[in-house]
Amino acid sequence: MNLLGRLSLWMQEVGAGVGDISEELLDRFVVAERSRDFVCVTVKNSMGTMRRFLTDAGYLGVSDAGAGPVTPAVAEWCSWMRGQRGLTEKTIAARCHYAAGLLDVVTATDGRVQWHLLDASLVNAYVAERGRPYGVVSRAHIVDAVRCLLRWALSTGHLDRDLSAGVLKPPGTRRGLPRGVAVEQVAALLAVCDPATAIGARDRAVVLVLVRLGLRAGEVARLSLDDIDWANGRLNVTGKGREHTLPIPVDVGQALTAWLRLRPAALDRAVFVRMRAPRQMMATSAISGIVARLSGVAGVDPIYAHRLRHTAAMGVLAAGGSLAEAKELLGHVYTATTMAYAKVDLAGLRELVVPFGQVPR
Repeated sequence: MNLLGRLSLWMQEVGAGVGDISEELLDRFVVAERSRDFVCVTVKNSMGTMRRFLTDAGYLGVSDAGAGPVTPAVAEWCSWMRGQRGLTEKTIAARCHYAAGLLDVVTATDGRVQWHLLDASLVNAYVAERGRPYGVVSRAHIVDAVRCLLRWALSTGHLDRDLSAGVLKPPGTRRGLPRGVAVEQVAALLAVCDPATAIGARDRAVVLVLVRLGLRAGEVARLSLDDIDWANGRLNVTGKGREHTLPIPVDVGQALTAWLRLRPAALDRAVFVRMRAPRQMMATSAISGIVARLSGVAGVDPIYAHRLRHTAAMGVLAAGGSLAEAKELLGHVYTATTMAYAKVDLAGLRELVVPFGQVPR
């Protein structure tokens, strides 16, 4: 935004209009900015981002924007992730979002990528600056994306040395134990939902689906009316790379029925829709936002959707269920992912503890 504002002011000074935006005009802008006594840091770090925005917004021709080698480099990297690593398009897009800006830092004014300028200090400076507005988890994703970019550059000959090992690890990325929610807190969330209103019925159904079926917030957002098998009492869930079917408990079915009777006409067939226009499928963040808002109204500690998912898994183990049953409920592909919940199954762990002073046999 800062760089776009500087571009707008410069265009007013030279008498250029929106229709005059081109690569040649941007080159003139860069020359003018770099001639100042104090060059704004965004001129060096954000030119590629601004070019992509102007292209997507239709102000810069696709042919002009693709003339430089930066776009082909990113496209080549994406092709490598797709063909050699087998990553999904969503993962590829996320890694480009986090790491493509590193190429902008080492791109000359003529659009040529200066690979020889990349070193550990420059890469770590980019990682620190890129991760500044994000939390711990997103910073870890940024580091992972940058390392992937550096490994690709090494394998394709753009770099002559491996820099990925020199990328600093963000602090605090060690995962802790899953944290569930107490029964009293779940009851408090449900108590502040007014089932007589549409929004109250929706929020109550969201909470029960999360805490009883252990769905992810994204899975709840993607639920369609066609996923509910009322005749057999089942719910078809599309998760991370797999689909599985879960039985609908009585209280969940009643909550869904109460909500669907009040659900307004919408633009799509999503189960949970926005209450304001455009009435359509809710975003993943909106599902988690419902739980956070209810926890604030209930006066309990902040709770988000994924903690309710943890609560469902821990409830299975507390009731005597196995890890295999918890795995099926959560829709995990690998049992190793579900093993984290074994660490919080205190009742099961106590049976394995050797009493003090006794020798295990």
